[in-house]
Amino acid sequence: MNEEALERICAYLKPKIFKENEMVVEAGQPLNAMLIIIAGSMQAYQPIRAAGEACPSTSFETLKNGMFVGEQLLDWAAKTKTFYDQPVSFKTIRCTNKVEAFALTADDLTFLVLSGQIFPMNSKCKV
Repeated sequence: MNEEALERICAYLKPKIFKENEMVVEAGQPLNAMLIIIAGSMQAYQPIRAAGEACPSTSFETLKNGMFVGEQLLDWAAKTKTFYDQPVSFKTIRCTNKVEAFALTADDLTFLVLSGQIFPMNSKCKV
């Protein structure tokens, strides 16, 4: 992705604050935004399916300053042709304390692609 495309994306970033223990996204739910964490931390884990019920695994990944949540939205936006096939999260993500982040919504990302501002529809752009 070139610097010009990154600048266009940055123009759409919105500040977002999450409370301690707030659920950001649950595994299996649509990714509505990509987040860039600027303060605080989150925990991500993949649920284990046992007897038809989801239980949190014992393996947690800590996400902190400078890390991303939902970055697969960029890959989806670069490859999708319909924008009806929004990706789902494979991980459950919960705040371990108050988190400040910048959010790029799936709707804004879709607008940027469809308007040709990033990932021109006929290019084979790599994220």
